Amino acid sequence: MMSWTRIFLTMGAAVICCGAAGQDFGWTLKFDGLFDNREYKNDMLPQTIYGMRVMPEVSIGRSMSRLNAGFSLISEFGARDDDPLTDLILYYTARKGKWTAHFGNIPRYNLMRQLPDAFLYDSIAYFEPMIGGTLFQYGSHRLSSEIYCNWTGRQSETRRETFRIVWDGYIGNKGGFGGGWFAALTHYAKPKEPGHYIYEKIQLNPYLRSGFSDKRLSMSAEAGLLCSLVRCRRDEGWRTPVGFLGSMNAKWWILNLNSTIYAGDCQQPFLNDPEAGLAFHRSDPFYNHRFYNRTGLGVTLFADRNVDFSFRWNLHFTPDTPVHNQQLITVKFITGYRKRSL
Repeated sequence: MMSWTRIFLTMGAAVICCGAAGQDFGWTLKFDGLFDNREYKNDMLPQTIYGMRVMPEVSIGRSMSRLNAGFSLISEFGARDDDPLTDLILYYTARKGKWTAHFGNIPRYNLMRQLPDAFLYDSIAYFEPMIGGTLFQYGSHRLSSEIYCNWTGRQSETRRETFRIVWDGYIGNKGGFGGGWFAALTHYAKPKEPGHYIYEKIQLNPYLRSGFSDKRLSMSAEAGLLCSLVRCRRDEGWRTPVGFLGSMNAKWWILNLNSTIYAGDCQQPFLNDPEAGLAFHRSDPFYNHRFYNRTGLGVTLFADRNVDFSFRWNLHFTPDTPVHNQQLITVKFITGYRKRSL
């Protein structure tokens, strides 16, 4: 939990330095509202998330070198006994040619591609909107790629040292045919106190993509593999779940239809291990089924250059289970300004 004094001192110092040094000055404000009602069955936990997240940010510097500061505040409606979740935004950005580097506490919205839910559970991503570490990116007409280290836990007597290294990329045209990949290494070390074990996981998702788009209609389809190497160092050998992962997306006017399918081995062998669980795997528990399909229909209620206000109804299908039902309302707002020094 960040103190408000540190947050405002950081942002105030950035503004003062901007004026003193005659640097370019910019600011952005991002707001995310979420109502997520999950009527899940059997082994899946029903849950409702209702709240908002605001992320103001100021930046100073030049086009090739900038310092960014701000904060992230998350508030769940009705959680009056809990303080809002706050985190510091503070990172340095350098650009040269087709390369960009970030260092610090970096908002996830700087990523070229967000991790799919087979790698990162959407509720974890919402409540952990920052990457603490280093991010390198490369972008050209045909190839875009990025690699980053997200350090999520510093070792103590009771706290594990945890981090994740992610590498993703895409080759080809965004609207046509191409291929890409997601790869992640998760290290879940033990705390200093005895009696614990180290867990590790390597995930890989190579895929092919095809699609087209015009002014009102766009369609795309992806197909690939989801492979994992998972182990606990108290055991011998690695677990090696493998499966097929595919998706399709169609958008026409204000309507959006999306379907994702997974078929294969259970991807989270330590999900029910009290030493590991979701804190280690960090991905959507639906992928711990041998078959999973999510089909959703979305409607854009209002949209312009600053706002996207949408409703989505998702149906989740797993074997020998009643249909899981989910309703989402999302509000995304962004605005900003940048002034160049004379």
